[in-house]
This record gives sequence, C-alpha cells and structure tokens, in this order.
Amino acid sequence: MSAEAEVKRRIDFYDGETCTRIGLWINILLTIVKLVAGVFGHSKAMIADSLHSASDVLSTGIVFIGLRISKKPADDKHPYGHGNADTIASFLVALILLMTGLYLGYSALHVVLHRHLAKPPGIIALYAALTSIVIKEAMYQYTIRVGKRLNSQAIIANAWDHRSDAFSSIPALIGIFAARMWNKTIFDPIAGFIIAMMIFRIALKLMHSSVDIIMDESPDSAVIQEVSGIISGVHGVMRVRDVRIHQRGPDRTVDTKIEVEGQITVDAGHGIAAEVKAALINSDLRIADVMVHVDPVADEPSSAPSLFQRG
Repeated sequence: MSAEAEVKRRIDFYDGETCTRIGLWINILLTIVKLVAGVFGHSKAMIADSLHSASDVLSTGIVFIGLRISKKPADDKHPYGHGNADTIASFLVALILLMTGLYLGYSALHVVLHRHLAKPPGIIALYAALTSIVIKEAMYQYTIRVGKRLNSQAIIANAWDHRSDAFSSIPALIGIFAARMWNKTIFDPIAGFIIAMMIFRIALKLMHSSVDIIMDESPDSAVIQEVSGIISGVHGVMRVRDVRIHQRGPDRTVDTKIEVEGQITVDAGHGIAAEVKAALINSDLRIADVMVHVDPVADEPSSAPSLFQRG
C-alpha cells in the first residue's frame, strides 16, 4: 500500500463528523449499559439516567445532521451557504438539555415531596454510574477541544451535553452509594435537583449563544479590531470606514468599506479590494467570504468614524 493511501486511511480525530460519530456510538452503548444495570440492579435512578443517555443519542444525531448540512456549498437559495445549520443544531441540542434539566429537577422534587425513595440498589448500578461519569467526562474533554478548534457551536453544545450526562450520573452514584452504605436514599433526589439546575443553566447559556449568531450579533470588539488591522495593512488602503462581521455557523463573512487614492484606476482599486479579500480569507479568523466596497479617499473628514487611517 502506498504512503498516500495509508494517509487517507488514517482517522482524523479532530474532524467534526468523526468526533460526532464516536459520541453517537458511546451514547448508544451507555444507554444500553445503564438500562441493563438499572433493571438488574433495581435502581430507579440508573433507569432514569439511561433515559438521559437516550436523549444524548438524539442530540448527537441532530449535531451530525447539522454538520452534514453546514458543509453543503452555497446555491441560488442559500447564497451565503448552509453554515447556520450548525447554529440551528446547537440551539436544538440546548433545547433538549433544557428539557432534560427541567425533567430531572421535577423528578427530584417529586421524589422528595412524595417520599418515593428507592430501596438499596445492587452493586452493578454503582459500577454503571461510575463508569458513565468517567467516560462522559472524557468525551466532554475530547469534544470541547474539537468544537473550539473548528469554531462549531453545534459540537461545543454536544460537548456540554456529554458533561450534563456525567453530571446526571453523579446524583445516581451518590444515591446508590448512600443507599447501600447508610440507607440514606434522600441524598439521591437532593443531589439530582442541584445537578438539574446546573444543566438548566448550561442550556440557557448555549441557547443564548445560538440566538446571538442567528440574530447577527456583532462579535467581540477584539475580533473587529483584528479584522480592521488586517485590512489597513494592505498596501493602497488609506482608511477603513466600516467593518461588519456575520457568523455563518463555524465561519464568518465580512462586509467592509475602504478608501483608496482617488486618482488611481478602477482596475487598481479592484486589485486592492482583491488583496483585502485574500488577506482576510488567508488569516486564522475562519473568514469564508469578504465583500469590499471601494471609495475614493475624502479630502475632508467624513462624519462616519474611521477605524484606521494611513497616510
């Protein structure tokens, strides 16, 4: 086998779809393991935790579909591409997390108020809870790295979904351990309610981030300043009048107005605009497209604020 063929066979673990596939199969496996451990270990907490893992299967499936759609090229109906499918997937995962947090919180309160406390469960349920915490925290660490590297809100949301599953296994572990050691089954629903509130808070934060992108909220001022600095560094750009950045899933598009010497030819002005576009796309800011509007430099200061000025 040639060296080139061998390279193609290697798995890129930092690829978004590869990361999501791994998470999907782990979630399916954990759902089965938790359900079996809950049934044979007589643990209602573990059975409930298996339902949370089942919701993770749905979340991961949504992320996978979102990533596939976001990679489609631009077409007549979607001139800016399909990148926002990533953002929509992130919002749906956050919504599932929100409902999971509400369900776990309600279940915990219901158990406390109505004293539906479980009998001491079997040791298999304890092992299943501990295994789930270790595996899901490892999946969180792996997935959050991939999500940040690819600037994918959907993968980042999926990472927090992994951690929420680890969180939900913690009260199950505490409850099972306390029930077996001291017959203190009340610890399970109390810890469950605390973890539910943590999941609820994470879900709201993820939803807020997704809505901000859909509503075209401007990025941090540091990003705008960095983009403006790159533009002003292009030879021939006299002023940068305006910079607008739109998040399209993991990538960005930039609209900008620049001023150039008024005596140069149209062809020269077009060349400067092309250099601006190339400089931004070749930067590390994940910019997929740039629209540059070229104006002659004004003799008098414009009423519009100038971000950068050369001369």
